[in-house]
Amino acid sequence: MKKISLYSIAFACFALCTLYLYGRGDMVSSTTRATASNTSANNTTRAAASKTSADNTAGLTTVATSFSAPTGIAFDSSNAMYVTNWSGNSITKITADGERKTIYSNISSPAGIVIDAEDNIYVSSYSDDYILKITADGKAEKISDGYHTPTGIAFSNSGNLLITNRSTGEIVSLDLNNRRKEIIARGLSTPVGVTQLPDNSLVVSQYSGRLTLIRPNGQQTELGKDFNRPGVGIVTVSPNVVAVIDNGADMVRTVDIKTGTVRKLVTSLPGAVALALHNNRYYIGTWQDGTVYAFNPK
Repeated sequence: MKKISLYSIAFACFALCTLYLYGRGDMVSSTTRATASNTSANNTTRAAASKTSADNTAGLTTVATSFSAPTGIAFDSSNAMYVTNWSGNSITKITADGERKTIYSNISSPAGIVIDAEDNIYVSSYSDDYILKITADGKAEKISDGYHTPTGIAFSNSGNLLITNRSTGEIVSLDLNNRRKEIIARGLSTPVGVTQLPDNSLVVSQYSGRLTLIRPNGQQTELGKDFNRPGVGIVTVSPNVVAVIDNGADMVRTVDIKTGTVRKLVTSLPGAVALALHNNRYYIGTWQDGTVYAFNPK
C-alpha cells in the first residue's frame, strides 16, 4: 500500500508541473481532473509498456539522466549539448567528452533554447517573460522582455528569433541586431513550439491539440488531427517534413506537409517535451524520468 501511495503522489506532482508549464491560468481547475485520472493513466502506461512489439524504440539510447523537467535541447559548434531545466531554473551543459556542469542558474522556468553559429545561447524564461542571451565567453544579458509565457523558440531563415507567446496565442519575431519585435502570427491556441520551413512557412505546435501550418501569405492549414497533445519540441527534417513531440502520447511523430501523412518516429518516451535534431540524431527530453534520450532513425 505504501509503495502504491507514494507512486500516486509522485505521478500527481509530475502532472501538476506539466499543467503549470502549458496552462498557468488553468492550473487550479485542471488539478482535480489530473488527480482523478491517475488510476487510468497508470493503467494506460502499464498497458503500453506491455505492447513492446508495437513500440518504435529500436535505436533509442539514454544520453544523460537527472535533469529537472528538460524542456529545450541545443548543441554548440563543439557538439556540446545544452539542456534547460524548467523546474530547476538552470541550464546544463554536457560536453562531447561527457563533462557536465551548470552554466546558468538564475533563470525562472527556462524553456526554449537555441545556439547561433558564434555559440551565443538564447533562452526563453517562461515565468518571467524575457529572452536571455549568454555569449560564448559566458556573459549573460536579458536582451528582450515583455513576452507572455514564452516557451519554444527557433531561428528564422533570416536569422531572427521566433518566439511562441503561449498565453496570448502569438508568434513573435525578434530581430537580434536591433532588438525590434514583430508579431507575425496570431489566433493560435497555446502555442509552445515553432519551426520554419525553407519556403518561409511556419509550423506551430500547440498544447491545445493543434499543429498548424502557416504559409507566408498567412493561410493556415491544420495538420494535428492525429496528435494527442503537441509539445514544445518541433524541428524541420526536410523541406516538407517536420518532427514533433506528441506529449500526450509519449512519442515523436513526423508529418509530411504536402501529403498530411503522420508517422510514429519513436515511442515509449515518458512525458516527452524537448526535441532537437543534431548530426542526423534526434534528442528527446522527458519530464517523467528527467532523461535525455538519443534516437538513430533507421
